[in-house]
Amino acid sequence: MANVASYLSPDNTETPKLSDRLFETLPSITLLWLTDLADALLFIPTTIMIATHYRPLYLFCKVLLTWALCNIMRITTIAITSFPDPRDGCVHSVGEFFTTFTLHRCGDCMFSGHTVIFVVSALVWTSHGYHRFPRRLRWLGVLCLVFVWCLCIASAIVVIANRAHYTVDVLVAFYVAGGNFYIWTYVFDHYIEGRGRLRDLTHPWGDGPDPRAHIQEREQRRQRELAMDPEKADVRPTLVTSRSMSSFVEPIPPIPIADPLSTSVYERSIRSIVEAEADMSASLRPSLSGTDHPPSS
Repeated sequence: MANVASYLSPDNTETPKLSDRLFETLPSITLLWLTDLADALLFIPTTIMIATHYRPLYLFCKVLLTWALCNIMRITTIAITSFPDPRDGCVHSVGEFFTTFTLHRCGDCMFSGHTVIFVVSALVWTSHGYHRFPRRLRWLGVLCLVFVWCLCIASAIVVIANRAHYTVDVLVAFYVAGGNFYIWTYVFDHYIEGRGRLRDLTHPWGDGPDPRAHIQEREQRRQRELAMDPEKADVRPTLVTSRSMSSFVEPIPPIPIADPLSTSVYERSIRSIVEAEADMSASLRPSLSGTDHPPSS
């Protein structure tokens, strides 16, 4: 697509360059190697940090997907709208889109791919590098963040001073890279990790509490604060305490024992019924024995 954009871009020797406020402020330089050096100064430490991270695959996938989405957006924007290249002496493609590969082609404007690398590297250090420092060395983490973002902004200024991109190309790269990074962060946190998917990717240490020292320290500090403030403990009891299951079983009520008096009355009534039946059968027996039978033939 870079060859297509170079082919479609107007000739900057005939078409005047676009008006740019920072072009009027910053002097023009021809040190394109500074842009590549800035890429290396940000990309190599970020790669080392990802490789030594406690979740390297998780962070690698998020960074890779961010760059992939940024490049897809860049492919669509770079070939649709063609700007006159701000650099003098850029290479203009005249054909052979799939066989010619040259550096410093014309038309590679919207938006800056180098700035995407700067911003994504700085965001990785902001979201995942700052917490690598223990609490007593947190000041060192702050210094690293300040250095990374100063290097990121300075590298973007170098890109503009080299006339490699217009200022709008660099600003759009900041917006696109930051938006895509936090879009993938939201997707990973809510739709992958939040729903228990890809456990080997998001929880390489296995199920259970997070073993990171700063997470455990933060949880202990939160428990101490809640213990000192009972109102917070009443509001959020489930965040710091766990309810134990009780094995209480309701006892079965005992079978009531019959009253001895009512039992004796019941027995006397049964005995009287039996005696009455016996007397009736005894009174009927003599009449049955005195009855004449018909003579047998």
